Amino acid sequence: MPGSLRHVVRIRRSDDLHFVRPGLMDEVLVNANHLENSSISTTATLRESTVPFMVDPVLTRFQVPEWWRNERGVTKKNYTRLGAIYVAGTSIQIAAGPLMQTVPDDNEWRVLAKNVLNYQLGRLEPAVTQLDLLEDEPPLELRPVRLIAPALVAFSEAEDEINCLLAEASAHMAELPLALPVIVPIERLLNPEELGRLIDSVPRQGVSSYLLWTPNVTEERMLSDDRVFNAVLRLVSELADRGLGLGHLHGSYSISALHDLGIDTLVHHLGWVDKGEPADEQGGGPRSCQTYVPGIRHTIRFDRARALGYHLSADEYLARYCDCDICTGSFESKQHPLDLLLEEHPVNNMPNRQTPTGRATELNTWHFLISRRQEVEAFASLKASEVVARDIERATALAGISERDRLKRLADGLRSA
Repeated sequence: MPGSLRHVVRIRRSDDLHFVRPGLMDEVLVNANHLENSSISTTATLRESTVPFMVDPVLTRFQVPEWWRNERGVTKKNYTRLGAIYVAGTSIQIAAGPLMQTVPDDNEWRVLAKNVLNYQLGRLEPAVTQLDLLEDEPPLELRPVRLIAPALVAFSEAEDEINCLLAEASAHMAELPLALPVIVPIERLLNPEELGRLIDSVPRQGVSSYLLWTPNVTEERMLSDDRVFNAVLRLVSELADRGLGLGHLHGSYSISALHDLGIDTLVHHLGWVDKGEPADEQGGGPRSCQTYVPGIRHTIRFDRARALGYHLSADEYLARYCDCDICTGSFESKQHPLDLLLEEHPVNNMPNRQTPTGRATELNTWHFLISRRQEVEAFASLKASEVVARDIERATALAGISERDRLKRLADGLRSA
């Protein structure tokens, strides 16, 4: 029987704090750049919810100038504050150029690692106020459940060496269990020799778990390209064989299905559109009219979702499309869930462009979060082959052969692993 699968939700912006609820997630992962924007509200949410947390130091943002600057080429204020903390006591000019070129020696990397760990330990320490002094109990101490070592996207063996240095320095100083990010760009993922060198370079000593990240690998790319799927399987299998914890920093349904191969932690943010989580900063703009459909385990556009689900009776909808609390509650209120989830309006000054309403955005977030929680619980309690086989039947009933074949590729890949 499979073991536990830890479900971690990434907090990237202030709006995400609204969705932090015990029972809907096991932990939260707070982005450090978000903390520099909203430390007070984040502290309050974590104190009130009591959901365990850890902090992602997001050191990769300082790796390439384009990743920390806005569209005008100016360093974002939250990154300016964060970078200043990370390089305190060093000669590093963190925004002067690519990070690999601005750190002069190994000792400076070690100081940076110490600063990153201290940030995670102390940034959310609540300040004691006069109101707190009137309380019978002292304010809850906010301490992460584990620390995350700083790491870079491993474009080459040069980054491998720096990642080893950062990991070893972090392991030497860590007061808590230490998770080590392993960030594999697509170019090295698809090169067997390079992937082997990268895996061999990943330290074992002083580490409690690994956290994978494969930038630009969407779920669709993973399922449609055998080279990508097999490379991800190799990465998971070889690191899992070391007997340490193994998670994925930007997980999906298909990553959850690798639980039987060793994935024990799934991290995801609250956006339901899969963009492959590239390492560079993503642009803003209006939301597209897309929704997550649990019945086929991926996101589709509003018009197709309406065609798949709107004609179904309540019983058919709950059996095939979705049975999350949002959808069941809508039917109990005598309203079709898709009337709410697919609500849209024109973008200001763009009359031909539609975007979800505020109400639809919030409900889609709950709908996605609850559905992902159901998926995690399913993979934690059953063999992945059983879960996927059940979902293949459901997808076929809802949307036909094309969706059946999509999930069948996942089932075939799992069988061959």
